Amino acid sequence: MYFALEGRFMHIVNYSILVLEAVGVVILLVYAVKALIAVFKSTSKCKHYLAQGITTALSFLLGGEVLKTIVAPDWKDIGMTCAILLMRAAVTVLLYWEHKNEPQDE
Repeated sequence: MYFALEGRFMHIVNYSILVLEAVGVVILLVYAVKALIAVFKSTSKCKHYLAQGITTALSFLLGGEVLKTIVAPDWKDIGMTCAILLMRAAVTVLLYWEHKNEPQDE
């Protein structure tokens, strides 16, 4: 009984990881298209759209990485997942800092 529940739990976590990562990719693609349209329209919001999309997508991808630590079989995988988590968190913080400190257009 325990192994059956554990197997179901692992399937739920793996599908949740897949959904979170897919949502992150879709969000990034949508904002990339918005930024590309802004480039063709020659508006100044291109950088804003792209930074916002990356930040939002990274939040979903970070959720997937956190779930990966639940199903990681050994310490090597946990260490690799934590390193990826730290890099993505650093990128998110840097993008937020850059967006906060950029001059606002009138």
